[in-house]
Amino acid sequence: MSEKKTETTMLIAGFVFGNEAEAEQAKKEAQGVAYIKNKTDMDNPEMVLHIYNKMIQQKLFETAVGYAYLKDLQDYLQSIPFIRKEDILPIPVQHPSLVQSIKRRERQKPAQKPKAQTVEKHVNYKQKYRVTRAVSIILGICVVAMFAITATTNNTTILNYENELIDKYEAWEQELNEREAALDARELSLPAGTE
Repeated sequence: MSEKKTETTMLIAGFVFGNEAEAEQAKKEAQGVAYIKNKTDMDNPEMVLHIYNKMIQQKLFETAVGYAYLKDLQDYLQSIPFIRKEDILPIPVQHPSLVQSIKRRERQKPAQKPKAQTVEKHVNYKQKYRVTRAVSIILGICVVAMFAITATTNNTTILNYENELIDKYEAWEQELNEREAALDARELSLPAGTE
């Protein structure tokens, strides 16, 4: 572990840090890596997998020093044939300065939204009104035409179905009455003995 401090950059475990807080974090992680290496039995891959997954779940590392160690462990575990690849968790990378930069950008985005909204307010409402009015007039003409067609058509519809049936039955009744009267007149005209 080489440590070198200059005015602008700090070298920790082969990585250069421009921020003193990150360099301190990297130094702590380098010490943690050294401790884990001393205490871990690398001849027991199942124990290495358990420790690796535990470090991933606890998000112990935030700097390149810790990520490099996790990547070494991950490569080692992937080379073991009896360890399933699905059991080896991926390394989540979250850099604090990057997170702060993203948060700053997200805070700045709401300030930009009103500009976009003001552009949308200049919509051509006259054009929309003309289109809506034209569609309404066409639909109104269609409704009036449908009523006119319904009123002038002789076809039976739901509206005049009952009247059509009544007229039909009255015509049948009148025809039957005429036939009955004709039959009665015929019976009377026949001589009484010819029945």
